[in-house]
Amino acid sequence: MHPGKEEGKGIGRRVKAALGQEKADLVVLNGSLVNVYTAEIQRNFSVGIKGDRIVYVGEDPRHLIGDATKVIDAHGMYVTPGFIDPHTHLDSIFQCAEYVRYAVPHGNTTAVSESAMIANAAGRDGVEWFIEDSRRLPLRIFILAPSMIPPFPEYETSKGFSFRDFQGLIKEDFVLGIGETYWPRVTDMDERAMERYALAQQLGKTREGHAAGARGEKLIAYCAAGTLSCHEATNAQEALERLRLGMGVMIREGYIRRELEAISPIKDLGLDLRGVMLCTDLADPQMLIQHGCMDELVRRAISCGFDPITAIQMVTINPANYFGLRELGGIAPGRIADLLLLSDLREVVVKKVIKDGAVVAEEGRLVEDPPRHRYPDPAYHTFALAGVQEEDFRIPFSRQRAQVRVIDIINETITKEMRAELQGQQGNIPSHPEVDIIKMAHIYKHSCRLQRSLGFVHGLGIKKGAVATSLIWDTNNILVVGVTEKEMALATNRLIEHQGGFIVVKGEGVIAEFPMPICGIISDMRLEEIAKRLTDVEEGCRILGCTVPRPFLTLQTLVFTGLPYLRLTDKGLVDIRKREIVDLILS
Repeated sequence: MHPGKEEGKGIGRRVKAALGQEKADLVVLNGSLVNVYTAEIQRNFSVGIKGDRIVYVGEDPRHLIGDATKVIDAHGMYVTPGFIDPHTHLDSIFQCAEYVRYAVPHGNTTAVSESAMIANAAGRDGVEWFIEDSRRLPLRIFILAPSMIPPFPEYETSKGFSFRDFQGLIKEDFVLGIGETYWPRVTDMDERAMERYALAQQLGKTREGHAAGARGEKLIAYCAAGTLSCHEATNAQEALERLRLGMGVMIREGYIRRELEAISPIKDLGLDLRGVMLCTDLADPQMLIQHGCMDELVRRAISCGFDPITAIQMVTINPANYFGLRELGGIAPGRIADLLLLSDLREVVVKKVIKDGAVVAEEGRLVEDPPRHRYPDPAYHTFALAGVQEEDFRIPFSRQRAQVRVIDIINETITKEMRAELQGQQGNIPSHPEVDIIKMAHIYKHSCRLQRSLGFVHGLGIKKGAVATSLIWDTNNILVVGVTEKEMALATNRLIEHQGGFIVVKGEGVIAEFPMPICGIISDMRLEEIAKRLTDVEEGCRILGCTVPRPFLTLQTLVFTGLPYLRLTDKGLVDIRKREIVDLILS
């Protein structure tokens, strides 16, 4: 049979249904249609569905209804398109099925996920495993190909994702483009960035941006390369600059950052906001459980003064148009039948979720539990390093006092360089918790031989114990901070024993732990248990004296080379601004 013949038959059946020559499979009757194309509400409108497509939108659907037609009475309810998260990271912390359990009943029918975290953690195999995890779920998940893994190979090491791997992945239909690429890599005309951008441009795929700190000519140059979006605007002025350059602006309001309130004044400028979207960047497990997902972001936008229809456009038609998903994002004949029924427009109370023409959630619960993907055994054994010893955390120094560089924590994600004079002890420079300076180590996990660098950090507030984690942007190696070398070794070895996670140690015992054995960055627990473990490890950090508001986040980002200024990689201390490895000990 001709490849398009069967599809043609399906189209013909939809035409017949629209004309009343065949009956619809599902009719949503007499709701208030939120028309995102015209930004209006159409009262007493009905939607007819045949298979996975909308075949009718209008006031009189009687010709569509037959004995076998399922009819949903939407009187008194609002009918909106399914919600889309245009930028998230589903490749770490929890499995996709756990996200689906909470996100879908709250209106999410589509998500666009990065895959760079798992690419750094487990390479091509990890990305393939993650793609399998994202399938066969009542949520449409598109993938962004990991861009430059790791971002700065001259300074850091990860499992890696070659250009050959990238070439194979970017051509897949479910891959919409290149994941976020840090702007300095692009404006420096890094060869890896140039060849990946060129291939994406050739294929007509997006190039997602990460323009934190880029302004003026640097931002213009970043756009000139073909970068099409940015989720790093922190205020209305930065958002406006990006919009004026034709970039899609994705406003973050999730676990990592919450900038919706700061950007919301843009609504008062009388501008066309078709380029503005809402995104989670990473969905907070606690938020998912307690409040929802994109519905919660829409509520927050409305509370910041956005018109409800505008807020809904930012999670439906705007992201669909941005990604060229022309069959998603709106309710119209021929479009994919992703619909929500809301009992309240301003409070965004989702009563029913329809995806691909079928009811998948009602009253805050999935109709069926999603299938839970089992990662293969190699995904549970991604650490080549067998263990460490106390001596591995000593910093040899023969004199009495040392002048050292210290990573100073400014806020949850930004660090700067400070200098301190520390006293040596028995040929070693130890932690000095009395002045809030403790030792840290970044360890490469994919080598049997120890490959690590040591440094100091100020501002954590930890007075005793140690914390180790393998969930660190971007490399997902091992980061351990601690007061004594013995505690640092204990925390690291416990982390390796679990094959990843977050470990809090005090003295000779583990006081809190959150195992993430899948590639070292994903838990196979239920989301409720994950949320509890996150609370446990943060409370454990506070028992050690930690004073940062969100230690789970801060420790993830402490060695992140995508933000300024001083970071510790497995190759040494890196001055991000100068782009060079610098000495730990100055004198």
